[in-house]
Amino acid sequence: MRQLIAGNWKMHGLSAALSEIETVAETAVASAPNADILICPPATLVSRAAQAAAGRIAIGGQ
Repeated sequence: MRQLIAGNWKMHGLSAALSEIETVAETAVASAPNADILICPPATLVSRAAQAAAGRIAIGGQ
């Protein structure tokens, strides 16, 4: 069974913070290659976060 690392992403609705998701995705995957990574941004930004993550990490909604 793979481990799951999950957290919510408090962006206070700022879509500008989505650029950080790419950095988080790269760092998380490199740091924990045997774990699934899940980040949950505010529901209004789920679609754009999923595009920024580009499948490297899972995106959920708050």
